Amino acid sequence: MTRPFGASGQARRARAGLGLALALLSAGVAVLLGGCDLDLTSLPAVPETPTRAAATAEPAADPTPPPEGSPPAPTVVSLTVWTTEAFSPTQAITTGQILAQEVAAFEADHPELQIAFVLKKPYGKGGMLDYLLTTGAVVPDLLPDLAFVDVDELPAAVQGEVVQPLDELLPPELAADLYSFARRGATFEDRLMGLQFQADLDHLVYNTGELAVPPRSWPGVLSNPGPYVFPAGGQGGLVNDDFLIQYLAVRPWPALAGPTEGFLEQESLAAVLQFYQDGVTRGVFPAQIVDYQDTDACWSDYVAGRAALTHVSARRYLADRARLQSSAVAPIPGINGAASAIGRGWALVLVTPDPARQALAVELMARLLEPETNAAWNLAAGTLPTRQSVLAASDTLDSYGRFIHQQLLAAQPRPRLPNYAKAAAALQGAVQQVVAGTQSPEEAAAQILENQ
Repeated sequence: MTRPFGASGQARRARAGLGLALALLSAGVAVLLGGCDLDLTSLPAVPETPTRAAATAEPAADPTPPPEGSPPAPTVVSLTVWTTEAFSPTQAITTGQILAQEVAAFEADHPELQIAFVLKKPYGKGGMLDYLLTTGAVVPDLLPDLAFVDVDELPAAVQGEVVQPLDELLPPELAADLYSFARRGATFEDRLMGLQFQADLDHLVYNTGELAVPPRSWPGVLSNPGPYVFPAGGQGGLVNDDFLIQYLAVRPWPALAGPTEGFLEQESLAAVLQFYQDGVTRGVFPAQIVDYQDTDACWSDYVAGRAALTHVSARRYLADRARLQSSAVAPIPGINGAASAIGRGWALVLVTPDPARQALAVELMARLLEPETNAAWNLAAGTLPTRQSVLAASDTLDSYGRFIHQQLLAAQPRPRLPNYAKAAAALQGAVQQVVAGTQSPEEAAAQILENQ
């Protein structure tokens, strides 16, 4: 059985406790968390603050006044971080234990500082973005100093003016070390507005018993028997990342003609839709391909032996990797070669506009994004790191680790469009019509442009 990411003794011991997790920088992780043989799933709980026992049968004494001229007690500064359960410093989960240890160490380095984490729902009404925008509009003094935000919701947070730029505050080597997709996805008008903390992306998995080599392009896909499944059904009436990956392989974005060039272009749309039609007509894609709405549904059919190729998230592949047989990974095929994946994930954002508080808040951000910490947290979470040095500097990566590093290097952020929901809905409608045979690819593409 291949070793997940790490090939060192420490990585083997970490794998024994974590099963299928990434062995990212195994030696660095072990040093960070307190020992070469540390099993992340059995991290010792951070001791609770001891409480002093109540005195018994002692008469109360008048308090002794401080001597004249005594220095005043130090002022305690409190930093507030709005977070979700996944990024909470709790002893209940290994990722929380890692954060708790880092926060405790940071507070020890700053005795005047206390860090308070406030839980929010990740999405929807009463969720992170909703709370940030509502509080910022009504009582901005109650906003936190830092917050965790889904990268897909970062544009709304920036537009709502509740996050602050980081360019002049961050160590330049930190920003430079981010994978390009993470840096680009958090950059608005040439200002870095967040630090992506974790990532995920989709790639191809294929059955090596059915295929000697994976298809690298659409002609290769269409010349194989399949079945090849991917989530052509979209979610919530909108196309998902997999359609966008295929479209961006035809029409890179921002367009080479410049940022004013439109995202949707008729010939490019028709090319993607023709690929869908050809795949269904030739039996490479199942006729019910639009019934697959996410990669988990595709993965279930692949694991059950009902598909020879599928798209899968890196997180799901890592979770199930050990039980796979006769499987290998490859990039998602594009029109003329490998397509670039779309990176997604959550970012830490700076909220406070107070320069004095910003200095401490950014120092905490940088600490949580240290390569060893980023490696340890993502190792425990089963997600991907966002700093290149986490994987690039490791000499213990196995083939999947090297593959993921290349995928992260080539990844791109989701296109940022002012009318994204409208465009994504129109695209999904076109996919449905073409697969059902009620419109030709050219007709569907033309209709999309007419209605924009």
